Parts: sequence; C-alpha cells; structure tokens
Amino acid sequence: MGLANTKLSIGETDQEIKKALLESRSHCKLSCVPDNVFDMIIGYVQKYFNCYDCNREGLLSAYNPKVTFSLCLNMSSQCTNRSFRFEDAYYRDNRNLKRLSGRESYHDEKRSKLLHHGKIDTVNLITKLPPTEHDPASFRLDSCYFSTNMIAFSLTGVFKEGKSTDKVRPLRSFYRSFVCVPDPEIQMTIINDQYVISNITGYQYKKYFQQNRKPNDSAQVSSEPSTSSNNVADEKTRMIQQFSTESKLNLEWSKYCLDHAQWNYEQAAKIFMEYKDSIPKEAFLV
Repeated sequence: MGLANTKLSIGETDQEIKKALLESRSHCKLSCVPDNVFDMIIGYVQKYFNCYDCNREGLLSAYNPKVTFSLCLNMSSQCTNRSFRFEDAYYRDNRNLKRLSGRESYHDEKRSKLLHHGKIDTVNLITKLPPTEHDPASFRLDSCYFSTNMIAFSLTGVFKEGKSTDKVRPLRSFYRSFVCVPDPEIQMTIINDQYVISNITGYQYKKYFQQNRKPNDSAQVSSEPSTSSNNVADEKTRMIQQFSTESKLNLEWSKYCLDHAQWNYEQAAKIFMEYKDSIPKEAFLV
C-alpha cells in the first residue's frame, strides 16, 4: 500500500485536520503561498500521518530516493512536562548533537552515521520506532516556503506513544521539518525529513485533555448545580492527595496517573505499580 493509494484521512474526518491546519495560517509565513499549494500541503500531511500511524511500510513511496532523514530527542528542554522514559529504539538513532561526546574523530563519525540516506534506510528506521497515534487537532504548521521546484514546511503536534491496548501511552510532542520536491506520480516526495521528539509541555497537556474531553462530560457538568461541581472537584483533590501519600508521587504526577485511569483509583494504582520503574525520579517526593 503506497502513499498514493492511502485514504485522505486522519482522525475521525478529513475536515478535522484541515481545520486545525487552517488555524495555523495566520502565524505561518504563508502570505505568498497560493491556496491550491496550501491545500496540497494539507492533503499530503493527511496522507502521510494516516500512513505513519497505520502502515509505515506504505511510506516508501512518500520519500525521494535521495532523501536524508535524522531523528533527535529533546530531553533537556525546560518546557517539557511529565517526562516518560524513551524506549531504546529512540536512543539508538538519537542525533542530538549536544549528546555526542568523545574524540573529535568519533564525534564526526557518529554525526555522519546517524544521518540516514535513501528511502529504504529511512523507512526501515521509522518502522522500528514505537507505534503512534497522532492527535490531528494538535497539528500546527509553523512555517512554509514555496517555489516551483521545492516546498518546505514544518509541523508541530502531539501523539500518543504505544499500542492502543497499552495501559499507559505517554504523550509526546513532535516537530517535523519536511523539504519536498515535485514528483509526477504523487505530486511531491520528501527529500529531507528532520524529526524531533520531546515530552509534552504543560500547555500541550492541558490543551490535549480539554480537546479530548467527552461531550457528555461537559454536558453533565453544565446541567448539575454548582455545588455538585464543587463536590466533584473536592473529591478529585482528595483522591490526588491520597494517591500521592500512598505512591510517594508528587501531586502533579498523581493527578496525571488518575487522569490516565479516568479517575478510577484502583486502575491508577495498578498502572502505577506496572510502570513504576519507568517514571522519572523527579516525579517522586523527596
């Protein structure tokens, strides 16, 4: 299944991602980009990430034979929130230049080795990375350049890491920088792809759970008296404090665990025990 045959869809509807990307237009450098080119970028993004989440082998046709690909983990940003340990598959190909050390000759060799060339090498790498489920509502185009021979654009957003059956699926923030050239069969192919992954920021975390709140949740809150809302808030506060006391996690991480378990205390405790070793030290009380 190639990219050309992939259904133009990501998320529940084709319009969902288009709406999110259209909101980006005001702060992107898109004033000189024709509407038809902008629509082509949106369509390409839809195809690419639907394929990335469901069938990465199908991305072979998305990449140019001369593509260069690099992966970088941003683990030291002051903006990162609720750090989850990255899997080994990420570390092996992490081209974070700040993390490279040792002799100069080794440094140069490592920098070169961590660049992946050609579409087979590129797709072979990304198929080994953990499964993902991107949130289309989080997508934002950050910049865009257009000429008759090249289109370059960068994209930011959020994805869930892991299989849909996993009990805990860390939220990650991503930045993708694509440089594309014309292609007679599928409009364009990617000739340069820079992929940066980090833990989500506090802002992204709040926005994600606001966007993904179930419709009946807000309806229930609005239809109940304010005293009932206060009681729910008080009960959640009590649960957070109790969970923090029993697990030794700080309040922020206790809330995070309960959020993921949909405020089922027993389920949150089971998840905590199962993934305790992967939680960073700074999440625990001193």
